Amino acid sequence: MTRGVVIALLFTLSGCSRLQDSLLAAPDPDVIDPKSASSAAAAESMRIGALSRVRNITAGGEGAWMLGGLLGDEWKSGDTFLQRNETDQRVVQDNNANVQTMLREIYRVRTSAREALNALTEFSPALTGNQGQMYWAMAIAEITLAETFCNGTPLGDASTGTPVYGPPRSNQEVFQLALAHLDSAIALAGATDAATTAIRNSALVLKARTQLQLGQFTSIAATVAAVPTSFQNLATFALTSGDNQVWSLNTNQKRWVVGDSIDVGGRILNAIPFASVSDPRVRVSGQSLGNSSLGKSFDGSTNFVSQVNFGRSESTPIVSGLDARLYEAEARLQADDYAGMMTILNALRAAPPNLGTFAPAAMPALAVPTTRDAAIDQYFREKALWVFGRGQRLGDLRRLVRQYQRNQANVFPSGPFFKGGSYGTDVNFPVTVDEQNNPEFTGCTNRIA
Repeated sequence: MTRGVVIALLFTLSGCSRLQDSLLAAPDPDVIDPKSASSAAAAESMRIGALSRVRNITAGGEGAWMLGGLLGDEWKSGDTFLQRNETDQRVVQDNNANVQTMLREIYRVRTSAREALNALTEFSPALTGNQGQMYWAMAIAEITLAETFCNGTPLGDASTGTPVYGPPRSNQEVFQLALAHLDSAIALAGATDAATTAIRNSALVLKARTQLQLGQFTSIAATVAAVPTSFQNLATFALTSGDNQVWSLNTNQKRWVVGDSIDVGGRILNAIPFASVSDPRVRVSGQSLGNSSLGKSFDGSTNFVSQVNFGRSESTPIVSGLDARLYEAEARLQADDYAGMMTILNALRAAPPNLGTFAPAAMPALAVPTTRDAAIDQYFREKALWVFGRGQRLGDLRRLVRQYQRNQANVFPSGPFFKGGSYGTDVNFPVTVDEQNNPEFTGCTNRIA
């Protein structure tokens, strides 16, 4: 039976613009001022609110999971909106409204988690696992930020109600901060009850992901050794609390289309054919070429291909034991132990774990690669199919450039763009113009992988 912790949206937090705040100053009973939190119950509500924001930056919103996959090869735009089309084409502007929202939501997770941590420490000091969970929430925001955005992202603190501006930080510095927060989470989640164990497992898996990003490959096996493959930390959805946005933006609205390696513009270089590969880990309906059985996308011209992995209210793993095994496999790759890498990957193929609420059919074993380049190709393709739509693809593509010394033109989608022109050269997102209100921020220090 799958072990996991469910992140559920228990209440709705609503926000307003500054103008609306001044005109409509009625108090909102759902919003808890961190300076007014004065009880364990209030601290718990803040914790649940922080977790709801974690859901918003994963499968619950149009954030890094979706936009990162659009900048890579998981998705393509079937939309008329310039913001999505330019992301798909890899020519993202710093005034892109969708990216602005994505960045704002990531920052909000950090603030909400810190607010909740402060309250939990004061009013529920014995519940150290819950405190650790808030360090985990901060870390997932920081990892998402560093995997998704350029170097030079500023990190401030608004958890006391008074904004403290932060200087620009490199992606490596942000990963290091996340690693420190995860160590705090693991230390605090020391109890052996099921809920605390799930928090600790979540932090361990995320720590291994951070170690990958920092190149600490020899530490990964020890980090996740105790995490069972069956473990899942799930974002959950319901008609009363919000839809799974992978389903909403793709299956329902038809604005997003499952990516492929070919379309009406011709071959898309470097792209994995998610839509046409017929792999049990990426279940789809519709076709990229000819006449799709699902008709056209929102723009009226792009063949529509829908994912069917996740439905309207189906749970989606934020972190999982599957991830732990994949990270272990990459550590074997880095050690040039290709047979060991394939032992892990083939074990997953032989007994596939759940991907949310479904388990793929078993798959035959793959042969052991004989060269390093072939092993790299094999690993990243297998991982891409296992974690489709779960926010890891952009970080992996960037690492292929940064850690495996491959040229971005041989990693990211390249060639003619199906809506006109050619693919650009973006490998990450710019920090958007609204951050210019921060007096310590002057723009991305660089846009390299």
